[in-house]
Amino acid sequence: MEKYARFRLLLWLLLVTLALTGCSSSDDDVSDGHPDGDAFTDGDDSPDGDDDPPADGDTDGDGETEADSDTDGDFDMEPEENPDGLPDALAIAYSREDPDEPVSDAEIQAFTRKIMAFLKRIHYFDFVLYTTHGVDASTGMRDWQFWYNEHFRKDGDLVTFYHPENLNDGGHNLHIPTSRLLGNLLAASLITEDDTATLAAVQLCKGVSASMLGMVHDENDTLLHLMTRNVVPALNHEFTTHDGKRKAVDYSGWFSPYSRWNCYRYKIEENPYWGEMWVTNLRSKDDVPHIFRLIPNLRYAVSRSENEDLKDFCGETLDLLEAFAKDIVDSDFRIRTKDENGDIMIPGYTDDEDLNDLQGDLASFIDYREWIPEGECNARRGAELIGYHEATIEDCGRGEPNAYDIASFNINRYNKRICRYFHLAHVANALVNRDDTAAAELMDGLEERMDMEKSTTEDEMRYEPDDWYRNLALYYTQSYSFGYPLLSEEVRAIHHYYEKAVDEYDAWPYFDPWAENVPEGDLGAYHPGNCRTEDDVQSCWWRIEDMGQIFEGCWSPFVNPTSARWVDCDIVRDPSKWEED
Repeated sequence: MEKYARFRLLLWLLLVTLALTGCSSSDDDVSDGHPDGDAFTDGDDSPDGDDDPPADGDTDGDGETEADSDTDGDFDMEPEENPDGLPDALAIAYSREDPDEPVSDAEIQAFTRKIMAFLKRIHYFDFVLYTTHGVDASTGMRDWQFWYNEHFRKDGDLVTFYHPENLNDGGHNLHIPTSRLLGNLLAASLITEDDTATLAAVQLCKGVSASMLGMVHDENDTLLHLMTRNVVPALNHEFTTHDGKRKAVDYSGWFSPYSRWNCYRYKIEENPYWGEMWVTNLRSKDDVPHIFRLIPNLRYAVSRSENEDLKDFCGETLDLLEAFAKDIVDSDFRIRTKDENGDIMIPGYTDDEDLNDLQGDLASFIDYREWIPEGECNARRGAELIGYHEATIEDCGRGEPNAYDIASFNINRYNKRICRYFHLAHVANALVNRDDTAAAELMDGLEERMDMEKSTTEDEMRYEPDDWYRNLALYYTQSYSFGYPLLSEEVRAIHHYYEKAVDEYDAWPYFDPWAENVPEGDLGAYHPGNCRTEDDVQSCWWRIEDMGQIFEGCWSPFVNPTSARWVDCDIVRDPSKWEED
């Protein structure tokens, strides 16, 4: 039987259906929390890593507006050169007609003060350092921290973050929240020079590096840059936090092997950095667009920060991630991994045809290239821009939603997020590499993608509406950071879900687990939920890992001067103003 025959037959049937309906019944949208999977296979319906516990969903913003785009403006194709070669401004002209009344300066200032006062009130950067973990420097090994999503308990003045027993799952898509959080921390470090924000960024850079170095099999394994889903050390330990509090980590619940269609967990006995490591392999493409979108933030931070630790450790992370992207390109756009023996393998491309059929395009950007050549082009060209700092293999044009995007979403809803973020990551890396002609075309395609997602009906969403609109609002802010001009109604959507998060999180008591008002005992998940259902109606708000998105919006050199304003960056850059009136 031909490889993936049943998937291709299903794809063909979908394409025929879409052709007969003019491709109008399904729009490209957003969803955060994809349990990795074959783009044309329904995967698990409980994503791990991107979302909070399954009771909480994930989704996008709101709005419905016709917009005029202009890609015929003047292009400054030769912006002033900087010593590091990085642009200091958006080099393309792109605008949209805004039919609505702008949000007033007073409203923007009040919004900004509310967000910043909240971040100050909960000591957000401390919270990140409290609740991330990996290996502490007191062990004598390389230290690092990572954004896991596990549980915690309190015993006197000791707080233990632990991984409950999980015999066939656990943390598959943790690079999604980690990448988003790290990008915002790097931005915060650059514009505020806050020592705690910088420390948190450095520790998470080390964590991303550990997610690659942790799969190095032994001292003879020289391939350092292949990425895991996650790693945990066989090292439960107690130590003190950056501000002197007693903390412990317990990974025992993940000290067991398993084999699933989409990943394997196994133990490495002699990792050169940490000794015994438990590795979950088969880095699927689910997290990759978020990792790709992080690259510009890393490049600027490594080049322009005055903090030597950030330059060194985040520089190592950048080198590893660029090598990871280059490896994808050099492997004909497939993501390589290692098995329990340290041997290289590519999911879907082994000697076992049954396994290949099961794994499908889990770790590939090309499986449907012969059927839909433009499908996944954003992923492929984005990898080139990161790995080689130029793209020569293909031209993605506008990168807009195509038959692949539409068909993959109809079969597996989580592919919405993958396609969406590969497009934005492509825009971001085109801009940072001065690939401005491509960036202008991609921006036009991004507007089409936004319009399709905003006009999606509730029947087509495959998510609860508020979840859908919340995620779309986040996508607005992330796109704003890379040249997308917002409309006033999009700004209002951002404000709604961001402010709602503050109102919800103000009642959550565990931002400082050591506080006297926090009871002892097992306290469950240490990240607050981001959705609630009452009377069968779901309500959602900004996720806690995205509460620092405001920093990226004020750091980015690529903000479009024609965009509607959503934040007062004078307030964000000055911690003395982080109070509500």
